[in-house]
Amino acid sequence: MEIIFSLNEIENAAKKFISLIGDYKVITFSGELGAGKTTFISAVCKELGVEETVTSPTYAIIQEYHFGNEKIIYHMDLYRIKSTEEAIEAGIEDCLQSGELCMVEWPEKAALLFPEETVYASLQTNSSGMRKLVVQLPQ
Repeated sequence: MEIIFSLNEIENAAKKFISLIGDYKVITFSGELGAGKTTFISAVCKELGVEETVTSPTYAIIQEYHFGNEKIIYHMDLYRIKSTEEAIEAGIEDCLQSGELCMVEWPEKAALLFPEETVYASLQTNSSGMRKLVVQLPQ
């Protein structure tokens, strides 16, 4: 499935994405630096009702946001992670097994930790500024 959008249309793209992922809890986002992964995750969080400012967890590794009736979103950025062991020590595995919604940037840094029921999304940009989000649901 593909969702093509401009930054002006990001709210609608986030709504489509939320509808598409349904009840899946672990969502990964791949893409080059500057592709807009954090920006898109921020739009998804806003559509879900997160009122906090969503920022890149590049240095914190894990950000926790609250929405709805005591629900949690874990936003993780594995860019600085160097091994699966380091990801486990940082608490990534605990978040992924928590049953809460997890959105993970740079998943390839700890690919072995992701459960079978993971949604894989890849974000790309083109020269006109349009974004293409390719979403692969679990089989």
